[in-house]
Amino acid sequence: MPINQPNVSQLCDALQEFLTTEVAPAVDDDAIKYKLKIALNVLGIIARESELGEGFRCLEQLELNELLGDDPESPRSERRDVNLRLLEHIRSGDIALRQDDLLATLERITVAKMAIDNPRYASYLKHVGA
Repeated sequence: MPINQPNVSQLCDALQEFLTTEVAPAVDDDAIKYKLKIALNVLGIIARESELGEGFRCLEQLELNELLGDDPESPRSERRDVNLRLLEHIRSGDIALRQDDLLATLERITVAKMAIDNPRYASYLKHVGA
C-alpha cells in the first residue's frame, strides 16, 4: 500500500511552522498568544501520536499481558480489558502496588506515553538519558 504524502506528522509540522513564523509574531493579545501556544502543543501531540501511537498501544498491551500472565491471542488480552483487569488486581490486592514487576511495567508504559504527550518533560528526559 503506498504511503500518502504528506502524512499527519508532516502536516502538523508544516502548520506548526506557519503558526510559529507567520502568525505568532503578528499576535499582540496575550490571551490569544497563550491559546496559540496551546494549539501548537496540541499539534505536536497529534504529530507524535500519529508516529508513535500504534507502537505505544502495542507496547502497553504486551507489557500488561505479560504482567498478568495472559496469552496475547486470548480475547481477554484486549487493551481495555487488560487495563481494567490490572485495576481489579490492584484493588483486590492480588498485585501489590510496590511489586517490582508492576512498577517496572508501569514505568516503561509511562515513559512511552510521555514520548507522545511531551518529550520535554524532565522525568522523560531523565529516563531516556537526555
